[in-house]
Amino acid sequence: MIELSNGHRLEFVAASGSLAFDGRGWPWEWPLRWVGLLDPHLFTIVVKTLFPDQWKGNLRWSHPWDVVKFISQEGNEINPLMALAIPRLIGGAINAIGLTNSGFDSWLERDHPIICRCEYKVVVSITEPDGRIKGCLEIVKRLNDLKNVVGVEYNASCPNIDPTLLENANMVIENCYAIKEVTALPVLLKLSFVQPYLQIARRLEGIIEAISINSVPWKVVFGDKPSPLAKYGGGGVSGRVAQPFTWKIVSELFRGANVPVIGPSIWEYDDIRRLKMLGASAYHFGTIFLPYPWKPTGYVKRWRRGQ
Repeated sequence: MIELSNGHRLEFVAASGSLAFDGRGWPWEWPLRWVGLLDPHLFTIVVKTLFPDQWKGNLRWSHPWDVVKFISQEGNEINPLMALAIPRLIGGAINAIGLTNSGFDSWLERDHPIICRCEYKVVVSITEPDGRIKGCLEIVKRLNDLKNVVGVEYNASCPNIDPTLLENANMVIENCYAIKEVTALPVLLKLSFVQPYLQIARRLEGIIEAISINSVPWKVVFGDKPSPLAKYGGGGVSGRVAQPFTWKIVSELFRGANVPVIGPSIWEYDDIRRLKMLGASAYHFGTIFLPYPWKPTGYVKRWRRGQ
């Protein structure tokens, strides 16, 4: 567990976007919430990453499966119906959503009141295209006085938009310092396998309070094998198939930097124990919400019964 500077305890986290912008989950998950199979109150919820202004990205709500695919352990695309019928086929997912969002003002007007009414605890994830930071700083200043916001996550590692932040570690570090200067909220940083994460973490000790881990670029996981989302640049791989990469980050950060890390890529219940042994201080549920939105709630309840 991570005790943040404002007293909020971070243990089980719904990763950015897994429970949508308002914490209630996506509409197809609502029936599970109504009957208690999905309980957002069990998690610190990271809202889907916001920009200062609306960003179209790649997602089209009329055909979302164009930018999200289930994949096998070998990277082969799996038909969604077959994936649900034969769960063992799924190794994870690949997405090229590209941070589609309607912008901070829209979130503040539409989603934040729902968060307050439902009494969810949320971390607001933010970033900007091209590594710019001015708009993010304005968002952070406005977050300071919002109820139910327990932290801010700077997403410096999306594999599906401009690669500036992925390629410029100094910019990531400078931006985190700038964010910290304008907020009393705990600052979390979202990094990728392709960044010098250990170097970044060491230089941000005392500035950021936790590190979360993003999906892994397709090419890193599968090399020259053609991606199902090649027309979008390849996409980011997450879930069980990403574990060798994301869990390597957890282990190296635990041994080499004084910043707590949130363990990602949970697929099976025992993955929580495995991540704890690797040095994770809290636990992220992300892609597993897509095919099995009821499992994270079940895992957390089972874990707490066993403590």
